[in-house]
Amino acid sequence: MIGAVLTALALNGLGLGGESEPAATGSPSASPPSAPFTVSARQDVGDGGCTALEDRISSPRDRAEIVTGGDVAAVVRRHRGARAGELTAELTIEGGTQPLTITSIAIEPEQPGPAPPFAGTLLCEASAGGEPKIQLYADLDSSRPVFLTGKGSADRYFDEHVVTLAPGEQVNLSATFVAAKGSREFRLVVHYVQNGKQGVVPVPAPSGSRYAVTGYAAEYGAVYSGSPNGGFRREDDSRPCRWSPAAPC
Repeated sequence: MIGAVLTALALNGLGLGGESEPAATGSPSASPPSAPFTVSARQDVGDGGCTALEDRISSPRDRAEIVTGGDVAAVVRRHRGARAGELTAELTIEGGTQPLTITSIAIEPEQPGPAPPFAGTLLCEASAGGEPKIQLYADLDSSRPVFLTGKGSADRYFDEHVVTLAPGEQVNLSATFVAAKGSREFRLVVHYVQNGKQGVVPVPAPSGSRYAVTGYAAEYGAVYSGSPNGGFRREDDSRPCRWSPAAPC
């Protein structure tokens, strides 16, 4: 049974290790089968938002993919883009043959502190609608980011909560990683206890992507917004006025 299940865990059918929802994108990742439980991840972009690239897109091939609505995801991967403002990851943890307790999920930044925000190209999608979700939040501008109980909260979730998994039980998590000042790549690691022994299992990033988030830059080399008919169109304004509340517009 689930002990004080993560405030964000009362979500079912997120397509993590099962059928996928339209709101999610990319193939789910999964932990190695030798682990005492499986954990998979999928990036959720159903509520719209933006992706930022470090450099301005100059390749005719890449520009064509963006404008025509081709394989934009491949362009983002080639340029190692990051979600702007917020990255939402949907996770599923499924128990193995024995009960165990998840004591925490650690966020391990690749750098000791945030780098400058990406300011090359900004690609923004329209919202797909849907109900707002309760999520865990982590501030990647922090020197030591951890999961909190909610946006704006100072309470560390795993200081007071654990997740207990029965054999074969599945728990769904939805977590949002936010950045306002800089950019950061990171890893996720699940800490657990089974039969009195502690262990860790890494959470692979969704297939073809990575865990990375960047704050909005004040201005970009180019800004594109999604079109209802597919593809993106170049904006005249190089500032992220429509998407960033902090933009000096």
